[in-house]
Amino acid sequence: MTKRTKKAKPAGRFDWKWVFAGVLFMVAGNGLAWWSLRPLFMDLIDRQDRLMTGAGLMGALALTVYFLGGLLVGRMSNGRTVQEPAVAGVLGLAIVFVLQLFLGMVNVVGLVIGSPFCFGLAYIGGVVGERWQSWAHRRRRA
Repeated sequence: MTKRTKKAKPAGRFDWKWVFAGVLFMVAGNGLAWWSLRPLFMDLIDRQDRLMTGAGLMGALALTVYFLGGLLVGRMSNGRTVQEPAVAGVLGLAIVFVLQLFLGMVNVVGLVIGSPFCFGLAYIGGVVGERWQSWAHRRRRA
């Protein structure tokens, strides 16, 4: 019998573990933002009739969550891959959209306009995270 050794993953390999972590962060972050700020949104939209302010605030929070999710995945994933944050952004968008459908919050215009921005910010967050990772590795070596 031969003993199997665990091989190290080559740098730059696509890792679904970090995609899953990014999706979890993005979906949970959006859910937490909506849940914690729901009274404020209801006040802005229903009582003060400020629909655009509420939509803008939620959009800004969503964009921040997608950027931070991409940053997390880009920083923590092994190797040089910015594809993982981008895939996590797309999957996170799909899950958030399905959750919104179940809650009765159908916003197709927001989805069509906001999706490229969320995807783009997840990708940019991944690029920044990769640069942060390479900077940290260079600093450790010095």
